[in-house]
Amino acid sequence: MNEFRHMMQRVLKNKWAEQWITASLVLLFVGLLVSRAMVSFVSVLIVVPFFFNLKEIKRTYLPAIILLLLPVLLSGYWSTDKGLWWNSLSIKLPLLTMMLGLSSVQLSEKRWEQITWIFLLVVCIGCCWSLLQYSSAIQEAYLKAKTLPTPMDNDHIRFSWLVTIATLLAFRCLLYEKQKHIRPVLLLVIVFLVTYLHILAAKTGLVCLYAGCLFYFLYAIIVQKKWKTALSVIVIATAIASFYYYTMPTLRNRIQYVVYDFDNYSKGNIMPGYGDASRWLSIRAGYEITMQHPVKGVGFGDILNEVDQWHQSNHPSSLAYERFLPANEWLVYGAGSGWPGLICFTVGLLLLLYATTSNNGLSIVLSLTSLIPFLIDDTLEGQYGVVILAFIAFFGQQKLTAPLHE
Repeated sequence: MNEFRHMMQRVLKNKWAEQWITASLVLLFVGLLVSRAMVSFVSVLIVVPFFFNLKEIKRTYLPAIILLLLPVLLSGYWSTDKGLWWNSLSIKLPLLTMMLGLSSVQLSEKRWEQITWIFLLVVCIGCCWSLLQYSSAIQEAYLKAKTLPTPMDNDHIRFSWLVTIATLLAFRCLLYEKQKHIRPVLLLVIVFLVTYLHILAAKTGLVCLYAGCLFYFLYAIIVQKKWKTALSVIVIATAIASFYYYTMPTLRNRIQYVVYDFDNYSKGNIMPGYGDASRWLSIRAGYEITMQHPVKGVGFGDILNEVDQWHQSNHPSSLAYERFLPANEWLVYGAGSGWPGLICFTVGLLLLLYATTSNNGLSIVLSLTSLIPFLIDDTLEGQYGVVILAFIAFFGQQKLTAPLHE
C-alpha cells in the first residue's frame, strides 16, 4: 500500500492531479448544459486528488463545509420524512467532495487561464442555445411570469447567476490581458453576456450584475479613493440599464409583470399563479416556522409538510405547486434546524467565502454578489446551486484578480 501511495505521489508531481481537476471541471461545465447525471458523477469523482495530496488542503475549507452540512445531517434524527431529509443532504454532499478536490491542487496560471476560457465558451454556447428559442410568443409570455428557455433543466434563476459569474470573470480577464488582439474578443464576450442577461431578464442575474456594479462603486470610493473610477462605474451602469430597458421588450415586459405582482401582494391581494407572490408567501411561511421551532426546527425532511400546513391555515387558496421551500436559504436552515442551524449556515458560508476572497475589488465583488441568490432563493436545495457555489470558491481560491501574464 505504501509503495502504491509513493508511486501515485510521483505521478502527481507530473501534473496528474492538475490534469484530473482540469478534466473534471470541463466535464462539469459541459454537464451543466447537457446532463444532470454527468454533473452528479463528476462532482464526486473530482475528490480523487485530495486523497493523494492531503498536505495541500487549506484548513479553512473543511470547517466551513462541515458547518454547512452539520445542521442538515443532525436534523435527520427528528425528521419524520427520511426520504426528503436524505435528498436534502445528498444534494449538498458534492460541495464537500468538490471543495476537497479543488482545494487540494494549486493550478498553474496557464492552466487556470485555459479553464477560465473554457468556462466562458461553455456559458456563451448555453446563452446561444437559449437565444435560439426566442419567439414573439415567448416575448409576450414575459407578461405572464414566463421566461426564455435556458440550459440547466430550464433553471433560469441559477443559469442567470452563472452568466453573471462568467461576466465578472471575463471583465477580470479584460483588465489584466496584455495581448491587444485578445482584448476585443473579451470585450465582445462581456457585451454578449450582458445583453443576454437583459434579454433573459431573470431577476437573480440582473440583481447580481447591478449589485456588483454598486459594490465596486463603494470599493472604489472607500478603499481605493478613486472617485473618477466610481463615477464611471455608476454612469456606465445607468447607461446600460437605460439602453436595454428601451431596446429589450422582454425586459420591459418582465418589469411590468414584477411591478404589477408587487402592487398586488404588497396590498395583501395575493392571487394564485403569480410567481413573486408565491415566493413572498414561502418566505412568510419559512419565517413563521422558524419562530415556532427556534431550538431545532422541524427537520429538513419535514419542511415541505410544515409549509403545506402553513398554507392550509393562512392561505388555503394557494395552488399545490406554489407550496414550496422558503425562497431564502437562511430561512430553509432556520425552518429545518432552528436558530442553531441558521447560525451554523451563516458562519460556514461566510467562512468559505472569506477563505476564497482576496483583498482585490473584483474578488470582493464576486463574493458579495454570491450572497444575493441565497437571500432570494433556496440556493443549496438544488444541485446546480451547490455546483455554482463550488465554482465561486474555486475561482476565488485561484487568486481571481491576480494578473495572468506577469
